[in-house]
Amino acid sequence: MQNRRTFLGMAAASLVPIGVDAQAPGPRPVVELARHALTGQFEGFEAVLVQLNIAPGQVSSGPGHRHPGAVLGYVVEGQMRFAINNEPEKILPTGGTFFEPAGAVHTTNGSARSDGPTRAVVFMLVPKGSPLTTPA
Repeated sequence: MQNRRTFLGMAAASLVPIGVDAQAPGPRPVVELARHALTGQFEGFEAVLVQLNIAPGQVSSGPGHRHPGAVLGYVVEGQMRFAINNEPEKILPTGGTFFEPAGAVHTTNGSARSDGPTRAVVFMLVPKGSPLTTPA
């Protein structure tokens, strides 16, 4: 069980945008809400639900990162900066959604507001045991 907790902690930490201090006071940048092994035609995959907590004005851009499976997100609070594959940045409002195909490079993410946090809930479908994020 300890190895699983260590792995989950490392996987969640890998979702933290570059330049963010995961030890800073306040809500944790990434919280894994649920993880379930799938069966049937999806044997060998896991469904993972993650909450992203992005500080006001925090933006991560650059070489980016990718996920080993499809990603579907919903902005719960604030406004989120989002771009994949070096496409133009989009500003997603509260209630907005985003999708990343498996292997897409997430090139921009962050809060589009300086006066409040941004929160998003993200559903990921990943191969069992894989990290949730890898460098681009």
